[in-house]
Amino acid sequence: MQVKIEKMVYGGAGLARTEQGVIFVPRTAPGDVVEVEVFDRKKDYASARVTAIIEPSPDRQTPDCPNYETAGCCHWQHIQYSRQLEIKESVLRETLQRTGQIAWDGAIKIIRSPDRNYRLRATFHVRDRTVGFVREHGNTVVPIQECSSLVPELNAFIPEANRLLASFDTVEEIHAVSGPEVAATFDGRPSGMKNPRIHVNEFVFDMHPDAFFQSNRYLLAEFMNEVLDHAGPTPKYVLDLFCGSGFFSIPVAKRAIEVLGVESHRIAVRQGRMNADLNGVKNNQFVEREVDAALKDADIKPDLILINPPRTGCGKQAAERIAEFMAPRVVYVSCNPSTFAREAAVFLKRGYKLERLTMIDQFPNTYHIETVASFHL
Repeated sequence: MQVKIEKMVYGGAGLARTEQGVIFVPRTAPGDVVEVEVFDRKKDYASARVTAIIEPSPDRQTPDCPNYETAGCCHWQHIQYSRQLEIKESVLRETLQRTGQIAWDGAIKIIRSPDRNYRLRATFHVRDRTVGFVREHGNTVVPIQECSSLVPELNAFIPEANRLLASFDTVEEIHAVSGPEVAATFDGRPSGMKNPRIHVNEFVFDMHPDAFFQSNRYLLAEFMNEVLDHAGPTPKYVLDLFCGSGFFSIPVAKRAIEVLGVESHRIAVRQGRMNADLNGVKNNQFVEREVDAALKDADIKPDLILINPPRTGCGKQAAERIAEFMAPRVVYVSCNPSTFAREAAVFLKRGYKLERLTMIDQFPNTYHIETVASFHL
């Protein structure tokens, strides 16, 4: 059938309305008229693939990533970058309304990024002793030689990784990080490379391939500054949940009396303690524990709570517990607008007000949306 794409939705697909119901079509742009083939039909919607572009959207551009067709990792590289930002803002506002019943008509500050060679972390998958990416919506590993999103140092590491694979019996995943020196682990096994250290503002961080670290090399300083700005100039007692290796904890500790970071990942906690030492920070304690369990037992009175959960969010139950602390300010760093909207609604029902909202485009040419939001009582 032939359909016209009305808009983009979170998840990356374009939405078309037809007499047969809503159809989601990946690799499209608003305004596209396309011929599609339905491959999956549900009760309320269907999914289809493009078989021909009849009338291209004015928002389109020609993708230049060598893996766009084969692996499909740059979901939106066919859409002009300035238009991607407008679409993401619309998706964010719509998701807040639909999922959280939050009608945010205030400004959304947008921090944009260069849209090539920005990623300083990567997970490579292995097939036949060759690195690649897993094909979108599948489980096939597609060999790659380079990626337009990766920093040049990681692209240069790809042939080196293929060479190093000969030293291991079997490997399924390689985690690599660049600072700009590259370090990598092979299914968690070290490869003899020294961890790189990266400077962000006046801070230095040791980067471990198996510990989470913010991915966009161009936005590290702006991202840190934006969170600090949301946090305010004089927090006293800070609870940092899902604190990782201290990217936000450590600069906040420079302003606070005490910071307690909670993180379940053992290597990240170790890295956090090392990074605190590297920066001469003595008032930042890192606790290795699941956040839900820590919240149940916590007997503290923070005046600022930082939250930076994975895409699954912190969960409604954890959000309820966080709200019970009645901290004057909560700063939520989110990489998923759906889970953020769900949990923001919990804070609003408990008397918090959404004060500011920033969208940081950590991952250009993808549908991913990163936000920083501050709530106050």
